[in-house]
Amino acid sequence: MSTNVTNASIDRQPVIQNRMEYHGFSTRQIASGAYLLNGCFHMTMYGRQFHTHTAAYLIRGRDASVLVDTGHAKDGPRIEAFIRSIVGDELTYIFPTHEEYPHAGNLDALLTAFPKVKAVGEVRNYHLYHPQHDLDGRFIQMEPGERLDLGDRALTILPGLIHDLPATNWAHDDGSELLFVSDAFAFSHYHEDECTLLTHELPSKPTVEDTRMVLDLALYWVRFSDNHGLIEAVHRMLLANKTRMICPAHGNVITDLVELTALMERAFLANGVTKKSRLG
Repeated sequence: MSTNVTNASIDRQPVIQNRMEYHGFSTRQIASGAYLLNGCFHMTMYGRQFHTHTAAYLIRGRDASVLVDTGHAKDGPRIEAFIRSIVGDELTYIFPTHEEYPHAGNLDALLTAFPKVKAVGEVRNYHLYHPQHDLDGRFIQMEPGERLDLGDRALTILPGLIHDLPATNWAHDDGSELLFVSDAFAFSHYHEDECTLLTHELPSKPTVEDTRMVLDLALYWVRFSDNHGLIEAVHRMLLANKTRMICPAHGNVITDLVELTALMERAFLANGVTKKSRLG
C-alpha cells in the first residue's frame, strides 16, 4: 500500500506556531516573612497569547526557613542570590510540591549551593534523580499532616488535591495564612507588568476562559472527570486551614479568595460531567 502525498497538499495543511519565550525573573514580598520568586513565560498556544508563571515561595521563620518549589532551572543563579539576600547561607528546607521540572528542576543546584538544606515532603523517588544527595541524607520523607517548625510559624504538609502527578503535596503556612497549591488555581495573564501583581491589583479580573486555558494544557483530565467531589474537598481544606492568600505555581497570588475560588469551581464543572451522566 502506498500513500501519495504531494508538496502542494503538505503546504495546504494549517501550521500552528506554538512558542514559549522567557520574560524575566522578579521577586516580591507578599506577606510578613513570605516572598514570591517568579519567572514568567510568554506563551503562544493554538493562536492565543498569554503569560504563565513558574513561581516559588520563600518563607522565613524565626529559627528556620523553607522554599516551596524550586523555581525553574533557568532562574537558578537568581533564585540562589535572592535566597541569600533574605536568609544568608541558612536556608533550612526545600519543599518541592512534586517532581515535575518547573517545580523541582532547580533542586540539585540549590542542594549544592546550600549544603545544610534538606529536601522535605514526598521525596521517596528523589534518590533516583540525585543519588549523591541521597547518600548525604538530604531527603526527609514527610506525610500530609506533618509540620515543619520554623520557630514562630509552621508549615503543614497537605495532600495535593488538584494535580498532574499523583505524588503531589500542598502546604499551609500558619504565620501569614498562605495556602500553597502547586498546579491548582492557575490563571493566565497578558502583560509583563502584571507578572507579580496580586489578583486584586490586576487591571482586569481573570475569567473562566483564562482558567480553562491552563487547565486544558496542564490538567487535561479536568475535561473528562466528575469534579464535584474535588471541589468539595478544596472547600473543606479552606475551611480547615485559615487562608488569607492562595499561592499557585502557575498564576498570580490570589487575594480575592471568594471570587476566584468560585471562578475555579465554574471552570472545573464546565464540562458537565457527573457520575449519573457517565452511567447514563
